[in-house]
Amino acid sequence: MIQYAEVWKINKDSKIPYTDQLVRNIRWSIFTGEVRWTEKLPPIRVLADELGISINTVRNAYKRLEQQELVVTRPHIGTIVQTESMDKKKLEEELVTSIKNAIYYQLSVEEVRSIVDKVLKEIEESKKKSVIFVYEDKNIGHRFAMQIAREADVQVEEVHLDQLRDYLEEHRDQIEHLDAIITTYFQYAQVRSIARSYQPIIYGMTVEVAPDVMDALQSLEAGSVAAVICKKEESADGFVNLIHRMCPDLDVEVYYEDKRSEWKKIAQKASVICASPHLTEKVRQCDWKIPVYEMWDRINEQSMNMLKDYLH
Repeated sequence: MIQYAEVWKINKDSKIPYTDQLVRNIRWSIFTGEVRWTEKLPPIRVLADELGISINTVRNAYKRLEQQELVVTRPHIGTIVQTESMDKKKLEEELVTSIKNAIYYQLSVEEVRSIVDKVLKEIEESKKKSVIFVYEDKNIGHRFAMQIAREADVQVEEVHLDQLRDYLEEHRDQIEHLDAIITTYFQYAQVRSIARSYQPIIYGMTVEVAPDVMDALQSLEAGSVAAVICKKEESADGFVNLIHRMCPDLDVEVYYEDKRSEWKKIAQKASVICASPHLTEKVRQCDWKIPVYEMWDRINEQSMNMLKDYLH
């Protein structure tokens, strides 16, 4: 997500008028793809505050960009980039002038090349879709977020569920540029209740069982008991149904975190324990003589493909 205050920073020591500087900076962001086709520019008052300039300066810059047919202002919506491409000759002229100026001011060819390479890399990164991933457990959330970043080729900001409300309020003007708010289906209802008034789609991802867990379950004898431990507010139905479908000869018993007194039955009856991601480490710390596995290990392929289809 572009940082407007940095990218469009006004040089107050320059003799070039603020309006001209801002028009030039925004034009360059549009031409290079830092600001995407149909993307909404910051509200005039917000941008003026961020850059430390007057509201009229920003308003005049937006008007000039509109006259150049680079943006369009729509009532109750704001100012939106409306050009998908620019005149190649104009872009070439601006680029050549910038390079000549850089060399004129005694930068070496290698230094210019290094700067260009860096800018191109930053632009490539800026073109990626941008999402936030909401987690409850930091380690598990980071694992899922990295999977999303890697497989969907997007920029992922990780936000703890308890901090989501404050995060959305603090970044209110930037949230509208997000492509999605993502979480697992475990937290989907909570995330939706907090973020439903915001523009980005709220996407609940389905997670799946690790292969070693299924191997362990399928190796058990008929009639063996698989214990499932989860929080009361978590639904174990999906996991239990999966076991019944894949291992119909097993018995499955569900235990909840807030009823620890019932856990003693597990040691007496179960051959394996499957814990929810949020409880796996805690359950493993108990003195069990039977193996403990995490119920859900990664976002499943179908859910990931649906997300990629939506984003791209």
